[in-house]
Amino acid sequence: KECFSDDVLPNGFSVGKGDIVFYAPYAMGRMERLWSEDAIAFRPERWLDERGEFLPESPFKFTAFQAGPRICLGKEFAYRQMKIFAAVLLRFFVLELHDKYASVNYRTMITLYIDQGLHLTATARGII
Repeated sequence: KECFSDDVLPNGFSVGKGDIVFYAPYAMGRMERLWSEDAIAFRPERWLDERGEFLPESPFKFTAFQAGPRICLGKEFAYRQMKIFAAVLLRFFVLELHDKYASVNYRTMITLYIDQGLHLTATARGII
């Protein structure tokens, strides 16, 4: 976005007229200042309290759906759809990485893209 007049961001950073302001979600998701020194580690429990219940975070830290007054209207629908899909998929299949030792490479695009895909083996659970 281009700044049309001098302004100060909520964190106190000054932005001048004509400055271009953008954010990089990929980089924000790996910032130690936001997520602690293990920011790049897969640690889903970071979003759970000591009882295992969801621990709310600022919607401005995870920017996939934006936040504030211009938040995506489809956010809740997308979350619900994702949870239903995951529940059904995991109910009927066990998923394993095809090659547990292969490195996963990402391609930075508008959305995060796994280069060459993520190869999984799906085994039916035998549930009717």
